[in-house]
Amino acid sequence: MGGLLNRDDFNAALTDVAEILERRRASARVYIVGGAAMALAYDSDRCTRDIDGLITDGYAELTRAAREVARRRGLPSSWLNEQASSYIPRGEDRRGRAVFDHPALRVIAASPERMLAMKVMSARRADIGDIRTLLGILGFTAAQVWETVAKVFPDEPPPERSREIVRLLTEG
Repeated sequence: MGGLLNRDDFNAALTDVAEILERRRASARVYIVGGAAMALAYDSDRCTRDIDGLITDGYAELTRAAREVARRRGLPSSWLNEQASSYIPRGEDRRGRAVFDHPALRVIAASPERMLAMKVMSARRADIGDIRTLLGILGFTAAQVWETVAKVFPDEPPPERSREIVRLLTEG
């Protein structure tokens, strides 16, 4: 299972993790963002290399189980990581979506509004497709995008390239 992973790959790996946790009488919770959140919650055709998130409960047991699943499935050791945690906006995401729900493992994807704000703020070329998908789900105008970005990132003005991307995607 090397390279890019899709929704089915993630679900299979997360099932393995959940079963390991259950056998060990442990539980964990993860809040995910990025490509894996897109694949699991918003775009079934989306593929990505890893799950970026924030482990909110059961850190030690979850990371051990994830490493074990990586070895079994031939995944990179970082297939489930917290590398993007510094980019996750502070505050609770009340509209996050449960994308994997097992008694031993609960995975919540960032809400479409929060995902949109994060993708708009990063404004990488690779984010344009995700922004387009999220705009389609939310049906937002440019003004609604900027309201959302301001709520999620109140102290951070968006870069100029973000403005151009949103303008192009909301005018068409």
